[in-house]
Amino acid sequence: MQTTDWPYKRKVLTLIAVCGIIRLIFAFTVQLANDESYYWLYSQHLKLNYFDHPPMIALWIRISTLNLWLQNYTGFIRLSSVISCSIATWFMFKCVSLISNERAGWLAACLYNASFYAGITAGILVMPDSPQMIFWTGSLWLIASIVKHENSWKYWCLFGISTGLCIMSKVHGVFIWIGMGAYILSFRRTWLTNPRVYVSVLISVVICLPILLWNIKYNFATYQFNEGRVNIYGVTHDWFYLLKESGGQLLINNPVNVILVLIALFSFKKRALKQYTALSILNFIGLLHAGILLVISSYKETLPHWSGPAYVTLLPLAAVYLDIKTKNKKPFATRLSLAMHVFVLFAIILLIDYYPGNFGVPSGKRVGYGDMSLDSYGWKQAGKNFDSIYTVYQQKKLVAQNTPVICNKWWGAHIEYHFCLPKNIKMIGLGEMMNLHEYTWMNNQRKNSVDMQKAFCIVPSDEFYDVREMYKKYYNKVDSITSIQLLRGGKPAHSFYVYLLSGWKGEIPVIN
Repeated sequence: MQTTDWPYKRKVLTLIAVCGIIRLIFAFTVQLANDESYYWLYSQHLKLNYFDHPPMIALWIRISTLNLWLQNYTGFIRLSSVISCSIATWFMFKCVSLISNERAGWLAACLYNASFYAGITAGILVMPDSPQMIFWTGSLWLIASIVKHENSWKYWCLFGISTGLCIMSKVHGVFIWIGMGAYILSFRRTWLTNPRVYVSVLISVVICLPILLWNIKYNFATYQFNEGRVNIYGVTHDWFYLLKESGGQLLINNPVNVILVLIALFSFKKRALKQYTALSILNFIGLLHAGILLVISSYKETLPHWSGPAYVTLLPLAAVYLDIKTKNKKPFATRLSLAMHVFVLFAIILLIDYYPGNFGVPSGKRVGYGDMSLDSYGWKQAGKNFDSIYTVYQQKKLVAQNTPVICNKWWGAHIEYHFCLPKNIKMIGLGEMMNLHEYTWMNNQRKNSVDMQKAFCIVPSDEFYDVREMYKKYYNKVDSITSIQLLRGGKPAHSFYVYLLSGWKGEIPVIN
């Protein structure tokens, strides 16, 4: 290896270290949000598949918390995501270095870390996207390797393993094979006679069999849930959803990055792209993924972070274009993109912890409604207050030692993590599977360890609902105990209403 290769490797390693430290500050200081708590719930019981997603995120959490030994510390739950981002950065560097040169690889690493999706959603938060990005970027690197060595069994088999594990992280990983297949059918039909392609596909399918086997056992529950989110048959066109998705794609992938991608797409001539075969394949994958989401969003509401992998796949094109255009100059665009990322990250921390009051409803029963920042503020403090209430009720023998807390939606996991985990209180879900999600299965594990004659219920003010009406099928009586009020910056932020239900008359919803 030439010594001239090392400067950019050192730059990438320094970037990984600096960005990793910044992300760890966020990871250890900001409380878990709704989705994160739900994926923490996965880790409590390892399975072949879960109602919403494949199992990789649960395994990731188990590893980073040392088999749940450190699960009380949010930073260790998120540590797996921070490490995943670091590994994905290295794969992005290796991919683009192989396609073009190490300077372009360095620029790609910078753009990757500047993406709000790659650097925050998948780089800090506890999401299935975190392990997915390791295997997604690893697959991009292997595509570049396959183009260089298309008759190599090693790279084709590794590609099958990587894409299979990507799908086992999040089913969106299938878009890699969809894009790859579309490219082969359109421009590389000679690969259809290459047995390595079919072996690679077979490896991916075998790795993903647990998802299929689990869904066969449970009547394709995952498919039923996700089919309802993406099926556009018989649904009317909605311009608002399309505009929302378009704006979401622009923001979550960092506007600077998206603009660079668009400029590169319209500036690169087909003749110039011919020398970068791997880029053409990546463009197929990325554009097809983003395009399908835009079509779906024309009819149904989508989530902006679904587009993240698509734009990650297009970043190599932007990096190669930027390398060609700036030559030996320091590109202002990468510095601007990274600076915007760091600014937004610290702004989020300050907003969550110090903004006076809330952005939503200022007072009343639904105080805080509409303020998403409250998902990560005050829960730990409120949880300590509830633990004191729970202890008093036990000491006075007003409730049994194994009295549970109940919820009616999957985001009850947020309450479970902050209110129940410290005292090892069990959370039981009461309601329909499409609302409870994984709690329908968790009930199986917990039903024999709780006394359902009485139960506590905790309702955040920004998610307020009528407890009596909600649980009338299960309990005869509901008593309001207290409300836990939280201030932020000296002004009311949100509250938690605590209820005690008695007169159990129902059955715990379970799936065998």
